[in-house]
Amino acid sequence: MKEIISTCIYCGVGCKLKYFVDKNKIIKVEGLEEDEVSEGAPCIKGLTIHEVYNKNRITAPLINGKEVSLKKALKYVYEKTKDLSPNEVFFNTSGKITNEDNYVIQKFAKKCYETSNIDSCCGRICHVATLMAMKDCLGIDNITRLKYLDEIDCLLIIGSNPKATYPVFYNKLMSRKIDIIKVNSFLSDGLTIKPGSETALLNGIINALIKKGLKSKIEGFESLKKTVKKYDEDLVCTVCGINKKELNEIINKICKAKVLGVFHGMGLTQQVNSIENVHTLINLVLLKKGRILSLRGEINVQGAGDMKVPSRKAGFTKGMNIIEALAISPVKAAFIFEFNPAKSLPELKNVRDKLKEIFIIYFGSFWNETAKLADVVIPIASLLESKGTITNGEKRIRKVNKVLKGEAQAWRVLKELSKHFKKQEFFNYNTSREITLEIKRKVPGYKKINVKKLWEGSDEWPDKEIKCQKFVPEDFEGYDEQVDEKYPFILTTFRSKFSFLGNEVTKNSKTLKKAMEPPGFYLNPADAKKLKIKPGELIEVQSRIGKIKAKAYISNKIPKGIIGAYIHFFPINKIVPLRFDEESFTPNYKNIAVNVEKTSQPT
Repeated sequence: MKEIISTCIYCGVGCKLKYFVDKNKIIKVEGLEEDEVSEGAPCIKGLTIHEVYNKNRITAPLINGKEVSLKKALKYVYEKTKDLSPNEVFFNTSGKITNEDNYVIQKFAKKCYETSNIDSCCGRICHVATLMAMKDCLGIDNITRLKYLDEIDCLLIIGSNPKATYPVFYNKLMSRKIDIIKVNSFLSDGLTIKPGSETALLNGIINALIKKGLKSKIEGFESLKKTVKKYDEDLVCTVCGINKKELNEIINKICKAKVLGVFHGMGLTQQVNSIENVHTLINLVLLKKGRILSLRGEINVQGAGDMKVPSRKAGFTKGMNIIEALAISPVKAAFIFEFNPAKSLPELKNVRDKLKEIFIIYFGSFWNETAKLADVVIPIASLLESKGTITNGEKRIRKVNKVLKGEAQAWRVLKELSKHFKKQEFFNYNTSREITLEIKRKVPGYKKINVKKLWEGSDEWPDKEIKCQKFVPEDFEGYDEQVDEKYPFILTTFRSKFSFLGNEVTKNSKTLKKAMEPPGFYLNPADAKKLKIKPGELIEVQSRIGKIKAKAYISNKIPKGIIGAYIHFFPINKIVPLRFDEESFTPNYKNIAVNVEKTSQPT
C-alpha cells in the first residue's frame, strides 16, 4: 500500500491529505499533522474521499451520447467550431482543476480561437466581487492569511457560516481565544439583519468609530467621513431591522478590538450590490488597521482566476463573462470545463433552453446536468489523477501529486486538439512542471515563486504585497428585492457541511449521506405556525419567475420572514431571477422575494 500526499479536492482552505492507495484504489484518507493549514484535522468531506472518487465518473468520450475514440471526438469538435468567430466561442476556467490546466485553457482559447471570452466559473458566481473590491482598495486581489488567526483578538464574521462552509477554518478559530461577532441575514446565530442591508450596517459601525475619535491618513478618509455621517443609530436600526442595544454591542466590541479581523462569504457577495458590500467591509478594515481572513469557494478558485494572461491578439478586447455568454447573449459554442451552469446559474429554465442551442463541449471528471446536455463529452483527470499546483483561498500555492492513474489532464487533451489548428508549437509541453515554469514567467504575481521548492512539496506564495490603501465610500442603495403582499417572504440559499456545490461527488459518500440535511425548504417556527405548515408537509414556493414544490422543515435557526434552501439537493435556481451586480456580474442568490403555500399535490 502506498502513502501519497496531495491536496483535498473540495474547498478553498486547500488542506493537504494523506491518501492510502492499493491497486489504484484509495483505501482511506487521513490528515497530515505537519500541514499548517489543517493542523492535522481536515473536515469530514476530505476524510471520505475514498468513498466517492470512483463513482459517477465520466469514463469515455461521447458524441451525441455515443461512445467514440478521443481522436474522433477532437476532430469532430474542430470541424464543428473551426469557422466560428472569436465572439462566438466561450471558455471557462475552473476551481476543480490545476493551475496548469487552467493556464493552458486560457492560452488555447487565445491561440486557437483568438477569443477573450474566458471566465472563471466559480469565481464569477462566488467571489469576483471580493477580488474587484480588494483591487480597488488595496491594489491587490487577495491579502488573506490564515496566520492572522494568531494576531487578532476579535473576528467579525458577516454573510458567512464557516462552521458549515469552512469547517477546518472554523475549528482553527475555535481553538483560539478570539471574540467572535456573527452577522447574518439567513441564520439566527448572532445578529440577524434584514437581507441586503449589510452596507448600511457597516457604514453605521464606521460612523460610530469615527465619532469615537478614530481617524485615518488613508486616501479618501474625508470622503468616507462625509458618506457615513448620515448612518446614525436610528437609520441603521430601521434599515437593518435591529435595535440600538444590538448595534451598540457590536460597535463597542469592534471599537475595543486591538486587532480586528473580518471574514465574509457569499452572503455578502451574491447580491446585486456585491462590490458595494465588500468595499464597505474593507473600509472598516482599513479604518481599524485590521486583517482580512476571507477564503474562496472551491480549492482552486483563486488559481483559476489568476491564470489569465493578456495576449496581443485577444487580450485587449474585453471578453464576455459567464452570465453574458450563457444567459444573456448566448455564444454558438462553449468549451465548459468542470462547471455545471445547468444547475448553478439563475433563471434556470431560460438558461437550460439557451444551453440546448449552444454547441457544448464538456470536459469533466464527474457527471452532472450540463454534461448530460452536452453535444460532446470528454473525460479529463480530476485533481486525484493530476500533477501540478493549486492556489488556495489565501493565495497559497500547493503541489498536487498524482494519487491515481486515470484520464489525461485537460492540458494534454487541448495539446492534441491544438494540432488540428496547426498551433501545436504553442503547447509543446511534456510535463505539468514545464507549464508551471511558464506560469512563473507569464502570470502576473507568480514571477517570484520557486518552482523547484514548490515541486518538492513546499508551499509558495505569489505576490501579496499591498500596492495602495484607499477608502471607497459606498451608500446603501436599497434592498435587492422588496417583499410585498404577493411575495411576503425572502428566499435565501446556503450550504451544508456534508455536501459540496452541486453534490455530484459528495452524494456518493455513505458517511456524508447519513449526515446530510433533507432537501426542502426551511421555515421559522412562527411562520410555519401562521401558515399552518407542519414538518414534512409539501409546500410550494413561488418567486416572480417560477415555483418549486418540496417538503417543509422547521428550524429555529431560520429568522422570521426568511425561507431557506440548501444549494446542493434540487434545482433551486429555477426560482432565482437573473439579477446581478452590474460591475461584478455576480448573481443575487441570497435575497429573492417569494410566496409560500401548502399543497397536497405530488412533487
